[in-house]
This record gives sequence, structure tokens and C-alpha cells, in this order.
Amino acid sequence: MKEIVLFCASYNKDMHRAKRMAQSVQRFNTDNILLYLSVPEKDLSMFQEFFGDIPCNFLTDQEILNKTAKIYGPLPKFYPGYLLQQLIKLEFWRMNFCHNYAWLDSDSYFIRPFGIKDFFHDATTPYTVMNEPEELFEFAEKYNTKVKDNFINMAEKFKKLFNRSGANYDFGYPLLIWSCKVLKSLYKEHLLLENKTIYELLYNYPCEMQLYGEYVLYSKKIPVVPSKLFFKFFHYKEQFFESQMMGESEYSLAKDYMGIVMQSNWTKIKEKKKNDFARFKRFLNRIQQALAN
Repeated sequence: MKEIVLFCASYNKDMHRAKRMAQSVQRFNTDNILLYLSVPEKDLSMFQEFFGDIPCNFLTDQEILNKTAKIYGPLPKFYPGYLLQQLIKLEFWRMNFCHNYAWLDSDSYFIRPFGIKDFFHDATTPYTVMNEPEELFEFAEKYNTKVKDNFINMAEKFKKLFNRSGANYDFGYPLLIWSCKVLKSLYKEHLLLENKTIYELLYNYPCEMQLYGEYVLYSKKIPVVPSKLFFKFFHYKEQFFESQMMGESEYSLAKDYMGIVMQSNWTKIKEKKKNDFARFKRFLNRIQQALAN
């Protein structure tokens, strides 16, 4: 069993992004950490053909979900698709491939060399991405105060789940390192005792990153060694515009980050094209007003 592997869950609409991610792993993976990619069964042959000889270990979502179903019963009908992706990430540990896995999404890619030591504080203790969300709050104050309110409400809800008080931590965003020991404990020492299923837990608390992070603090199954974000995460177009105006590039970002996430909810081509130039002009106007004040 490997100490750590890379894991990504994808599907046909993100196939080109997933290939870019896998190509970046092939280019920068100095320790040849295995990459596992889970896709819907119907998409498997398409992915395999499209990836060609890029090193990647394919498996299907059904393989993971079948192991989950043996424990909790069949997946509930009409289970939301976005939760299904989160469920697959949370249940990958059942495949018994590794002790830890670093998971990332299809819209992520590496920009500098990386190896096993980058993910561990010592030989067996993985870093836990855990920060107070200052950068997100700064963005919210400039552009959308609801972002801050939504995060605080979400964080408070998860704290109550595990009876924690104190600071609101942000336990994302991908790339994230998850311990299989922690996830096994979530099953054996929480869900079984509470007579709950992972389906129910995720439905009521729909954020896999916050769920894992709060349980790490609650369970104490591994030493908590906080880490800043491994990848530069562009949540919104405005953040990317601002980065470009500051002259940032992959080369400069590589000094502080292992990779980049261009979140697909704003980089995808939409059927009804939005006027992105007008949005960019509004962004510039806000910058000019801020400088004037």
C-alpha cells in the first residue's frame, strides 16, 4: 500500500481539463506518485482513448460506490449530482490503495516540480490545509459581501456538528491531502455510533472539505499540522483579472504555489454567452474608484 497517491474524480464534460491536469502531473511528478482518475463507467473508454499514453490509473465511480453500498446500502434515488462527486472523494479510501491521498479537481494543474515530501510534515504526518479565510474575506469586501456571510454560516454549522467553538477555519481548496485513517474513523467512530449513513451526513452537511477538516480536529486521529493552500485558487473572474493586473504569472506564482485552479464554473463556455467584456469594465471602474478614494 502506497503512503500517498493522487486522486481526481472527473466526467466527460471535464475531460480536456482532466487531461491537462494529468499532463502536468506527468511533467512535474518527481517521485512518480501514482495518479488515479475515477470516471463514470460510460465515460471510461472515451477517457482511456483520449489520454493515450499519459500515465494514469483509471477506475470507475461505480467501483467506489459499490464498496460504499456494501456498507450503507444502495445510493438513494435522485441523489444530487454535485453530492455524488463529493461522496466519491470521501469514499475513495475504501479502495485500499494508500494511507493518504492528495485529491484535486479536473480544473487544477501543477506549475512546478513536486514530490512526496511536499505533502508531509514528517514521514507519516500529512499536512492539513487549514486557514482563516482572509483572502476570501478581502475579496468579499470588494465585490460581494454575501460570500463572507455564506462562509461564516457554513462554518458555524459544521462546528456545531462536532461541538467545536472558536475560530472559523477554511479547510479548502484542492489540492487537499486526506488521511485514510481519519476517514475510516469517520465511518467507524462517528457514523456507526450515530446510526447514520454517509449519504445522510453529506446531504445535511454538503461540503466535503469542511466535513473532513472539522472531523480531523474532532477525532485527533492524526497530528494537525496546518498548511497554507498548495494551489492558487481563482474562485471568480475578478480575482483572475486582479492577478493579471498585478503582473502575476505561472512563473511568479510557482514561488508560493504548487499549482493553479481555474474554477470551471466561470471558465466554461456557456450556451448563452455573457458579456464578459462589460463585466471586466465594471471591474476596472471599481478599481479606479477605489484608487480615487
